[in-house]
Amino acid sequence: MNAVTFHGAGDFRYSSVDPPNLQDSQDVLVQVKEAAICGSDLHLYRGHIPGIMPGTVVGHEFTGIVVEVGSGVRQFRSGDRVVGTFHVACGICLACRRGDYHQCAQGGVLGYGMAFGNLGGSQAEFVRIPWGDVNLRKIPDGLSDEKAIFCGDILTTAFGAVKNARVTPGETVAVIGAGPVGQMAVMSALVMGAAKVLVIDLIPDRLAMAETLGARAINSSTSNPVRRVFQETAGDGADVVIEAVGGSTTLELAFQLVRGGGRISAIGVTAESELKFPLMTALTRDLTFRIGLANIHRDIDHTLALVANGRVDPTVVVSHRLPLSQASHGYQLFDQRQATKVLLIP
Repeated sequence: MNAVTFHGAGDFRYSSVDPPNLQDSQDVLVQVKEAAICGSDLHLYRGHIPGIMPGTVVGHEFTGIVVEVGSGVRQFRSGDRVVGTFHVACGICLACRRGDYHQCAQGGVLGYGMAFGNLGGSQAEFVRIPWGDVNLRKIPDGLSDEKAIFCGDILTTAFGAVKNARVTPGETVAVIGAGPVGQMAVMSALVMGAAKVLVIDLIPDRLAMAETLGARAINSSTSNPVRRVFQETAGDGADVVIEAVGGSTTLELAFQLVRGGGRISAIGVTAESELKFPLMTALTRDLTFRIGLANIHRDIDHTLALVANGRVDPTVVVSHRLPLSQASHGYQLFDQRQATKVLLIP
């Protein structure tokens, strides 16, 4: 089969590789109909993630059609249209039994190398999904693959971050970063009842997109984002800050934007290992700070329902639709911020 494979930093190739096969009774083999490039894939592309062997098939966002199931699979049959979670979980370990699927003792991330389970990726013609009953969802009738694909990662990631921040109707939410996940956070905050959503970014086109979704844009290259947020909140600060970039600079900004007693939810993926945490600020201002990988399994059914019923349309962020053979070009566009979301069609 053909797939996108890793061969070093900045070197992703469209290659011929051996197709995956069922390896366990719980496996499901899926023919990929649509894949996507995720912002976290750029960490692989830039060589920031260790343990990626040359020839590794990359990618973790996909929709497809079931072509074969293991003898132990109960929920799916050949021909089912499905969307998959970007990380896989076993469903039976202690973490999974308490609902922390993203902490699964046996799980991993599709296409993310040895450190994350050494699982084949989804930017390919076929992908093997372990524990298929746990890690796949049927796409509702009438819902397009293009909309459903967002529920397997970035929409549900953003939705979960807003949910973790306990946004309530009438609150003001500040979103740092107007990339694809930031745009999903805007939609999620509004559907949960936020009265005002402020979005901070440097790129005018991305800020303009956020405004079409109902947010108020703050260009941090032309104005002071802290001053603007406090102006927009009568000097109080944002009730909730969603950090959707990743890194110490934007995390520090989040602590400056939030009101006393407010909440920060950080979902931006970063390769940094340390942060100088503002302990005294957090203590005296009674702040809640939460960071972590998305628990996609917890929230994917909610986002599928929202998209299927027209409450959220995540496809507004799609800028490019390319054949899988042009994935390398898609990565270059995404890396250079000339694309907001790239869909790949095998």
